[in-house]
Amino acid sequence: MRVAVVGIGGWGKNHLRVAAQLRGDGLVDEVYAVDIDENRLKWAERVYKAVPVRGVDQAADLDVDAAIIATPTTLHVAHATVFLSRGIPTLVEKPFAANLQDAYQLLDVAGKTLVTTGYLLRFHQGVRYIRENLARLGRFLTAYGKRTSRWPIRPGDVGVVKDLAIHDIDLVTYITGKRASHVYAAGGATRGVYEDHVQIFAQYGESSAIYETNWLTPYKFRKLEITGEQGIFVVDFASDEVYFYGEDGVYRPRLEIVEPLLLQDREFLKAASGAGGEVVSREDIVYTMKFCEAATLSIKTRKVLHLDDL
Repeated sequence: MRVAVVGIGGWGKNHLRVAAQLRGDGLVDEVYAVDIDENRLKWAERVYKAVPVRGVDQAADLDVDAAIIATPTTLHVAHATVFLSRGIPTLVEKPFAANLQDAYQLLDVAGKTLVTTGYLLRFHQGVRYIRENLARLGRFLTAYGKRTSRWPIRPGDVGVVKDLAIHDIDLVTYITGKRASHVYAAGGATRGVYEDHVQIFAQYGESSAIYETNWLTPYKFRKLEITGEQGIFVVDFASDEVYFYGEDGVYRPRLEIVEPLLLQDREFLKAASGAGGEVVSREDIVYTMKFCEAATLSIKTRKVLHLDDL
């Protein structure tokens, strides 16, 4: 397969590395690095033997089999459209779009062409273990996701809801199969336009969840807890550890951790080639975008928002 990675700074350089690595699987034949920075392009050519392409305009004529978009969120629609409008399967980094309207626009452009997004923590072995052993919890009661860190080195194009909380929002649904009906959020912005600290309460039928995240606390904290009648599962993404707290005490399974990004991109490229492959569905993309939109609107209005109203 011939793969274009659009945007090779920030997180995009990791997609480039993985795409080059997948040559060893026989899945990738040629990698194109698309960027406007000449130094990045020279680096990509030297380190990963990628074909340098200066700018998305030049990429419009590339003969590729798949594309990965890792540019700033506000550019996702324009950049992904270059490939989707030609029927090229495309993975758009999270958040899929800057807002729900843009997400719908991009899905319309895609038509029947494969389009997905990058929820790489679905491929974390701890998440997989919990999902496969969820029955040990009994009835699902609550979930609690917490993510903190100092300000990210990235364009200020979205706030913490779409940058950080979106991971746990997706994971709770991915693990439990439940979707929130309505949310209430409190938070604000200490600098800039976008929220940098938030607490979100979400109702999932008779179950509930709280998502807490900020860019203020000077410690990188990444944990998700799933609580049921028979126990609690905890996954620590900072240490790659999983714990089950049950009637017989605490159990920590030994897991072989493989880089989630490698697994995610491999599955996407398999799907793009027509050989199966697990990808995030359009329905899940719309759901998480609706959830995030409701949360950010709730912060401003101080009201409970129903996802069906969006």
